[in-house]
Amino acid sequence: MKYFLPNLSRLYVSLVICLIILCNSCVAKSKDLISRNPFDLYGSTIEFDVFRKGTKVGFHNVTFSGSPSNFWVTTRFDLEIKVLFFRAYAFKYFSKANWKDGVLSQINVVVDDDGEPFLLEGVRETEEIMIKSTKSNYRAQLPLFPTNHWNAGVLNQKVVLNTLTGELNQVEIIAKGIETLSSEHGEIKGQRYSYTGDLDTDVWYDEMGRWVGMEFKGRDGSSIKYVCKLCFSLKDQN
Repeated sequence: MKYFLPNLSRLYVSLVICLIILCNSCVAKSKDLISRNPFDLYGSTIEFDVFRKGTKVGFHNVTFSGSPSNFWVTTRFDLEIKVLFFRAYAFKYFSKANWKDGVLSQINVVVDDDGEPFLLEGVRETEEIMIKSTKSNYRAQLPLFPTNHWNAGVLNQKVVLNTLTGELNQVEIIAKGIETLSSEHGEIKGQRYSYTGDLDTDVWYDEMGRWVGMEFKGRDGSSIKYVCKLCFSLKDQN
């Protein structure tokens, strides 16, 4: 037995080194996905047209400002549904969030749900974020991802901040197949991810981790679909 111990020891050490290398590789990929520089992914703007039953009913725009390590994300979503030329329903959403070193540091949300207001404010306090909204107040552990979807790091999470209700939603995000999506710039490929649990939403990201599509059910059961108008850096068009 003593003649085999040195070889076994070397083999054991080699296996450990390989596992460390593989684990480090996995962690690096996960970290890259979470803290990816949005300016490299999108430039300064994301734009979607919003459709219901094949008719454009609104828009969803996201803008980025600041530096890669300390930036602001401003989101505007407007939707208006008309019946016989009269407005039947309107929804307006505005949020502004600050991210520092890949972690949510501050967020403010203003919602007008067909005349019903909702407000939310979140401020980081060391390793937690204090959430105050029209409906509730509480503290949550960081990291925490709001349901703004531009950051593909959310795919690793089990809990998300629902910025429409102020609640923490328990979710499982399941990877589906790669699909072809329509956009203003032609067809694009996107990996489909389905939110299950407290949310029921389908979101698409391309191979770079850029948000390129979304679909969910409205209150009346109709499908609300996001079509990419501008969802990548302008330099990537060339």
